[in-house]
Amino acid sequence: MITCDICGATFKTVQGLAGHKRLRHGAYGLADELGPILTSKQLHRKILNSLGEKLADRLAKAILESHGQEILSFYLEKLSHHGLDLHSLERYTNVKAIIVAAGESKRLLPLTTNKPECLLEIEDKTIIGRGLENLRTCGIYDIAVVRGYQGDKINYPAIQYYENRDYQSTGILRSLFYAESEMDKGFIFCYSDIVYAKEVLERLLQDQSDISLVVDTDWESHYHHRYQHAISEAELVRVKGDRIMQVGRNIISPDEVHGEFIGLAKFSKKGAEILKANYEWAIQNYKAKVFHQAPSLDVAYFTDMIQELIDQGYPVCHIDIRGGWAEIDTVEDYRRVSRELQLILRVS
Repeated sequence: MITCDICGATFKTVQGLAGHKRLRHGAYGLADELGPILTSKQLHRKILNSLGEKLADRLAKAILESHGQEILSFYLEKLSHHGLDLHSLERYTNVKAIIVAAGESKRLLPLTTNKPECLLEIEDKTIIGRGLENLRTCGIYDIAVVRGYQGDKINYPAIQYYENRDYQSTGILRSLFYAESEMDKGFIFCYSDIVYAKEVLERLLQDQSDISLVVDTDWESHYHHRYQHAISEAELVRVKGDRIMQVGRNIISPDEVHGEFIGLAKFSKKGAEILKANYEWAIQNYKAKVFHQAPSLDVAYFTDMIQELIDQGYPVCHIDIRGGWAEIDTVEDYRRVSRELQLILRVS
């Protein structure tokens, strides 16, 4: 038997030892030479073409084994410059997202005559496209969208779609539960008529609470020179410590307001189970009765269900921001956000 003086492997013939050294140690020697320069200049295909197929395969394997992390880090860094943070892929693999985009948005007419509001463009990107980009940048690729008004026009790839054909007679809460099958894990809930900075979503994802809502404490600034959307329609929040005690429209006195719910929330797996169980309980116990601020459960807002959870004693936490988002509910809103987007998306 003949022993390799480099690694100690044994061979029956000189030819076997020679082949081993050429394929194994030749490849790894070349890998050590090429590995560091892969992150500074391109390894041209002709280099590999000059090698035999088997040796080329060994070379590729050797490079990955000896310099894999270095190469991976380099390309992750390059991708991050283009707004794609792949470092987050493993952090939120169990988080889904549900975007409710069923409403008709009559106050945005005539802009929404031939399309749903989430397809309105701001700086060459649709409103919902911006939301999808933020989610994917944060590593969330399991996304569902609930469609309604002109829903067939919302047609992005790699999205799970649900249809609310009764969108004219049902509210946001009912629309959300068309996607109930997506609530088996933790999930992000999002309105389809908001734009927000990626940092806002990152803050929400970092929170470990079972149920948490993003709240803007600088909410009053959004209503300066905003005439088509009354301040009474703001979904305002009263808090005690880190808990939300009350949320809804026109029900909290001005001196008790902590901020405005922006339409972005997170449920852990446990939080999603709490939400589903209490919605089923509400179906059985409210039926045609008034449900918090809504005439009935079918036309209820998302915040009505959140208030129900609070009243049942479940902790709902608030993630505070100052700016970094905007709601687009009227033609006035659309024009202002189109004009001032970069300023609006600054989070202080």
